[in-house]
Amino acid sequence: MEQQHAIADDLAAEVADACLGMRVARLHRVIARRYEQALQTAGLSQPQMEVLASLIIAAGPVRPAALAARLMLERSTLSRNLALMQKKGWVAVAETSATGRAMSVTITNAGAAAFTSADSAWRRAQADAARMLGPDAAPTLDQWLGSAAATLASRSD
Repeated sequence: MEQQHAIADDLAAEVADACLGMRVARLHRVIARRYEQALQTAGLSQPQMEVLASLIIAAGPVRPAALAARLMLERSTLSRNLALMQKKGWVAVAETSATGRAMSVTITNAGAAAFTSADSAWRRAQADAARMLGPDAAPTLDQWLGSAAATLASRSD
């Protein structure tokens, strides 16, 4: 039992000092909290803002599975967000297959209005995050995301 505790102590120290996953999770919490605080004034959450932005960029109906892949989200997480956003009238089902199993979603006029109402709140949060992380944050994060996505894609082949 004593040996188990010694191993656990060593592992806990290493995890606390070196774990990249924990560092990324902490960074996410700090930055997400700033966006959430700003966006709540517009009645949006950061994930909803991200989904609406993706639907606007898509400029047409998108299958939820494709949207989840683009946003690197679990399908169930996206489904919960889409259901809530559909209740608010921000997204609508655009197409459904004959079996009812395949659908596409699109942003509504109300969704576009909700998105644009968050303009100044998002800009405040964006400026705060940029100040916190520095001028190289976006390109560095994009590089890391690209590397991680490529690694995941190569493992699924």
